[in-house]
Amino acid sequence: MYTHGTKQDEDKRRLTAMPSWRENLKILSNVYITLTLLNSTQLKYVCKTFGSGVVQMFNGTVFYVRSTCPFTLTRFTHNRVDCDITMRRGENGLLEYIEINVNKIQTRILYNGTIFVEQRIGNNEWMNLVTFKCTKYGINTKLRSTVLPLSVIWSSVGVGIDSLWVKLEQELVLGMTGLCGRPDIVCQKFFSNYIECLQANTSKYITLCKENIYGYEKEHYVGCAFYKEIAHRCQTSYAWRTLTHCPEFSCPGELHFEEQGDAFVPTCSNPAPRTNDQDITSTCVCPQGEVLNDRAEGHDCVSVSACPCVYAGRNYAPREERRTKCQICVCNNGKWICSQNSCPSRCVIEGQFVTTFDGKQYALPGKCTYMASKGFNWTISINFSETTSSIQNVFLQIYQVLFVCLFSHNSVQFEKEEIRELHQSDNAMVFWQSSMYVQVLTSFGMKIQVQMSPDLQLYITLPQSEVGMPEGLCGNYNTDTTDDFTTSSGIVENAAEPFALSWSVGDCPVNIPKVCINTDNEIFADEKCHPLRDPSGIFAKCYDHVPTDNYHKACIQRTCTCGTGLQQCLCVALANYAKACANQGITVGDWRRANNCSE
Repeated sequence: MYTHGTKQDEDKRRLTAMPSWRENLKILSNVYITLTLLNSTQLKYVCKTFGSGVVQMFNGTVFYVRSTCPFTLTRFTHNRVDCDITMRRGENGLLEYIEINVNKIQTRILYNGTIFVEQRIGNNEWMNLVTFKCTKYGINTKLRSTVLPLSVIWSSVGVGIDSLWVKLEQELVLGMTGLCGRPDIVCQKFFSNYIECLQANTSKYITLCKENIYGYEKEHYVGCAFYKEIAHRCQTSYAWRTLTHCPEFSCPGELHFEEQGDAFVPTCSNPAPRTNDQDITSTCVCPQGEVLNDRAEGHDCVSVSACPCVYAGRNYAPREERRTKCQICVCNNGKWICSQNSCPSRCVIEGQFVTTFDGKQYALPGKCTYMASKGFNWTISINFSETTSSIQNVFLQIYQVLFVCLFSHNSVQFEKEEIRELHQSDNAMVFWQSSMYVQVLTSFGMKIQVQMSPDLQLYITLPQSEVGMPEGLCGNYNTDTTDDFTTSSGIVENAAEPFALSWSVGDCPVNIPKVCINTDNEIFADEKCHPLRDPSGIFAKCYDHVPTDNYHKACIQRTCTCGTGLQQCLCVALANYAKACANQGITVGDWRRANNCSE
């Protein structure tokens, strides 16, 4: 027979014999466990390495590698493009360098964030010409590949790179290889605030925490990178930096640090960037109601109404005007408010370089046959040469089979009969304007000009009755550049390549080089295309009317990839800028003589 006191004693003995939850955590923390940090939807297509050697694979598995040897993070081939990303840690546990090889073009990121492309210090223009586009991503830096569905994001803290992400924009490809967890009471204290968030996985994270900082106790960036990942995952407002003594990022200028905010900071150029839940990260932002003035030196924050405007590389103050042959524009809230354009819009296709009816500029990816533009009763297609990045034929069809015209080098044919001077019918009039140009005037108001030599080039002007109607490489002619990349299936693409390929006819390999084919071409292009940027050169008077950036890029790329006849390739590129200036009523003088270009 049990007494009341005896039962209490028994219960007390049982409770005393049971290990506490803290003891359970201690026992479990001595076991190294490979675990999954995030659920599959959060982790899809992302590989990370941070701290002194924590690696989170694409499938979510997490492990720890401590070594100063170089490791392959990921290696794969996608659409016949080879990619290899390697990295190495230094004695301080942080990454000394990251090396990215895409189709044998090497991009190297040093411990302090400096980027080298093919052993040259990288800049946006050079990297865009080769394999990557470089942007800020919150307080991080992001390289987005122009040839692969791949982004590389890293955070440099001066003495090393503490975090590296490799993000894929679609499913993992087959055959991928590569890598893609002591004692410190801070780990115990830190994770005691995240038990509700991590639940049963808490002990596993404590183990990883200790593995991460072991041997690097004096390198606070190693531990801080780990703590930051957990705090951000749990989306906590808990002051974890106070406990761990991890400093906040020091933001430049008038910007202030936010632990979790939008990766893309509002600027004068883009005061309302599109963001989503996946773009939340540590960042530097302006005070409420202000945006970063990215059109001036430094890191000043201003109200949107105080934002300047930019045109052709020049800054204009708020309410300042600029005038062209076709319209008057006023700077307002960092944007141009323009009068109606009195000049008709036209589509320009100069070799691989296209300007849509609405003014969007891009380059074609392959030497293929494309649908340049089509309407209700007309189609214009172009066919590239298989050997050079130039147009070989232009094909015009009006009213289906009633009017068919073929343009080739120095020759224009109507239904297989060559037109030497003039052809006129009920549907169109075709005539030679000069020894270099053929003009087509249709019965419904469309005008087409074709340059017949030295390279075939196409200029299309549509009447107002066609607004919003056309499709193809030239866009839809609705004064809105945001939907110019509408594919043949009606989807609006962000990138030029998938858009252009959707309007190709038949198979279309991506075979127009984006880099110089040899060193001699590169040297020639750098020197001879410089007149398009010379502030005191023969083209300078046109700079305020026609921006040179795209024309200079086109000159470099056209000349770099020119097989033979470098001077002719150069002169075609310079002539295209001169024509654009003339279209705005600006005569640039005898540029041909200045650049040794004959008629």
